Amino acid sequence: MVNFSGIWEVVEWDDESFLKFFAAMGAPDPNRSFQLFKTVQKFEIIDKEDLVILRIPDPASEGGKRDIPFKVGEESGAVGPVGVPMKKFTIKEGNKLIFHETAPDGQKNITVRELQGDKMILTKTHEGTGVTGRCVWKREGGKL
Repeated sequence: MVNFSGIWEVVEWDDESFLKFFAAMGAPDPNRSFQLFKTVQKFEIIDKEDLVILRIPDPASEGGKRDIPFKVGEESGAVGPVGVPMKKFTIKEGNKLIFHETAPDGQKNITVRELQGDKMILTKTHEGTGVTGRCVWKREGGKL
């Protein structure tokens, strides 16, 4: 199985697809939701096979970073990119890290991080409509 560990920096946003995705999710202001989501331009993944940690910049946290752990094969809770608490069930499938996510209002989406060489393609798909947001990240050697 592939390892997702590394520092990842965004190299391409498909803005229009994310605006449509956040609208499908029922965001009152899809543009604002997307802008909040887009604030994370660089983050780290620590992949320990059955435990995946997303380390994101967070100026409000001690050290300026916040760890979000997920156990593969288990459901966990996390705050989504626009501040909404989500239940996430995490699985790994070949070169994919997949999160099945459910919001408190029952809205569901699937987030897939797919490795393709030194790039990671992230797609978020709203289950009810099939609307998908997409961006591309590149693995780099620097520090977060």
